Amino acid sequence: MSEIKDILGIVVADKDGIIKSVSRSNGSLPSSLIGVKWYDAFSIPVKEVHVVEERSPEVFRLSESGEKLSVFSSYDEDGSVLEYHILVEENCEGDSYTQSLNKVSCLGEIAPGIAHEINNPLAYVSGWLQMFHVETQDTDPKKKTYETLISEFARIATLSNSLLEFTRQTPMPKTTFDINQVVEEVITMIGYTMKNENIEIIETLTLSDIVVYGDSNRLKQVFINLMQNARTAMQDGGNIYISTNNFQNNSILIQLRDSGCGMSKDQLGKAFCQSYTTKVNGKGSGLGLSVSKSIINEFGGTIDLDSNIDEGTVASIILPKCSWDEHVSNVNK
Repeated sequence: MSEIKDILGIVVADKDGIIKSVSRSNGSLPSSLIGVKWYDAFSIPVKEVHVVEERSPEVFRLSESGEKLSVFSSYDEDGSVLEYHILVEENCEGDSYTQSLNKVSCLGEIAPGIAHEINNPLAYVSGWLQMFHVETQDTDPKKKTYETLISEFARIATLSNSLLEFTRQTPMPKTTFDINQVVEEVITMIGYTMKNENIEIIETLTLSDIVVYGDSNRLKQVFINLMQNARTAMQDGGNIYISTNNFQNNSILIQLRDSGCGMSKDQLGKAFCQSYTTKVNGKGSGLGLSVSKSIINEFGGTIDLDSNIDEGTVASIILPKCSWDEHVSNVNK
């Protein structure tokens, strides 16, 4: 429970979301908020507001001020929303949140340098291997060994280049791309590590073309976050099931399901809050799911979690599908 000194005030809004009273505590919530819709007053995207009625309380953390909003819905006898009660608190986790962001930023700065350092000796050794391969007779047993080594070095180079693209500091231009290809690239990046931890990734990808428009590297980040969360939930190994399908209303459904420890209803309700993590001993920043939700919002899509203790977790992502005409138009730009 927050201490009184951390509470800035309580805002009450009517069923239409219009603020009708502001109770100030130690903070300073202006009375000018009255008459304004609460989500406009605190710059909450309208498309995120609908979840308040589905999950109460819903917690929002404001990126600029760091304030925390806990929104509670009250209902009349017919089950319709009567009022919204919004508790506004200071961000008591501000320091740890900033530190987490700094760590992520530092990783983005040093990873390209590491990737370049890997690529340089890779190119040197791979060049010699290809020369040995060309000079070796087809009947020589070493021929097959050289082919295998060259293939493995090419795979390492692909992983290194994926790291370079993923940590690129400037946004990639938006393009149309195939979801299945992004899934395959992510599995290539982290599949070996998962296999070493006795985790099997099982794909069920639709055979039809499923193309979306946006920054593919941003979507890779979402898939990696979700798979790493699944990995953490399966300390003794298990399975990650990932599927892609066409969905209703010209959309795409991507689902990732794990066989891990699952989450409680309380954990599930806080999962998308910044700085909230179920990981212990400072092993998690709590940024992964909140960042993933922001990225999916950029695509005009939605992301939801369903989980039960000891039954694993299912992440469902719905994205708008890019039509063939839109795809051709974007390719020709």
